[in-house]
Formats: sequence, structure tokens, C-alpha cells
Amino acid sequence: MEPKYQLIVKVPDGVIVRDRPAPQARGANKMRAEPVGKSLMAYTIVNIGGVDYAGLIPQNPLKPEWVRVAEADHSIEYVEVIPLSGESNGNSDIANALNRVADAIKGLKK
Repeated sequence: MEPKYQLIVKVPDGVIVRDRPAPQARGANKMRAEPVGKSLMAYTIVNIGGVDYAGLIPQNPLKPEWVRVAEADHSIEYVEVIPLSGESNGNSDIANALNRVADAIKGLKK
């Protein structure tokens, strides 16, 4: 698995790393917690039930690791997602610019 994204934990309480892309209420087990400011590497981001989860490069290759990227309504963003360079043929620069514009607009609405 090659990392495609760098994640930076944003929330003061940190994030919980789980064994699958689901909340505890749906049976996902807590593996560990990562503090604010921690950098994590991810190989994929999937949307399940309207919620984005990032598949991390696991510490143990036999045990998958997942973190929630944001709430379904994006009221809380747990991690900042940074696409790694070389991922695409220039589209990542455009996506980064669009994400910055969207973040700026979202900040104006608050």
C-alpha cells in the first residue's frame, strides 16, 4: 500500500483509530487514539453512509486501521486531508485549490 494522503489530526480530543470504517455503535473496535497534530498516512478515503473514512497505512499489515475524516454534515472535521504530490496528472493541484476556496466560503458562513 502506497500512501496517497497525509492526514493531520485537527480536533483537540484527537481521533480514534478503529479496525474498520464504522462507529463503535456498529461494532468497530478501538485500536488506539492519536493526539491533535499527529500526522498519519492513508492509502484511501471511502464514503460509507455519508461519512468519509480514511484507510491508514497500518502499523501491523495484518490489522487494518481506519479513522473518521469528518461528520456526515461536515460540522466537525477530525483530520485535514492533504493529497500527496504525484498522485495524479495535475488534478490534485486543482482539487487543493477548490478545497481551499470551499473552506474559505464555509468559514464565511459561520
